[in-house]
Amino acid sequence: MSMRLNLAKIDVELLESVRANPALIGTILFNGGQAPAGFQRETDMFGDDYRTLGAIAEGRAEAEHETAQWRKCCPWLAAATGEDGENDVEGYEFGYGPAFVLDPGQVTAVAQGLMSEGWGFGAVRRDTANGAYEGFADLGPFYAAAAREGKAVVGGVS
Repeated sequence: MSMRLNLAKIDVELLESVRANPALIGTILFNGGQAPAGFQRETDMFGDDYRTLGAIAEGRAEAEHETAQWRKCCPWLAAATGEDGENDVEGYEFGYGPAFVLDPGQVTAVAQGLMSEGWGFGAVRRDTANGAYEGFADLGPFYAAAAREGKAVVGGVS
């Protein structure tokens, strides 16, 4: 069974539209619909295998904190992946839970928190052919770029 973490950087105006109409989340994250104005799938998306991400986080939590409870040991990673449940969007469910949104202030805090926890600021594997953020190592750079651009983030696990 596949589980995929899907994230998108979005403008504040689009964030307000998403909050008013959660059905837009599917249009943003999946290729089935027309992308909203101002949104570029090639540069504004992040994707990774959620099971791999979870295994890495669990292994690191065990090594550094002697527990597999990574969501408690790594609160910024939990926030970045929607696992803390604090920013869930009512009205839109993925196959593995609700969608979540982070406003630009929260995105900045998450980017800084990921850096303080040491997540994803190593060698960036960004696919230069299409500009996509892909893979665990790009999570930190994705959030850092969103913070620099003053963008919000919407995402979930499908």
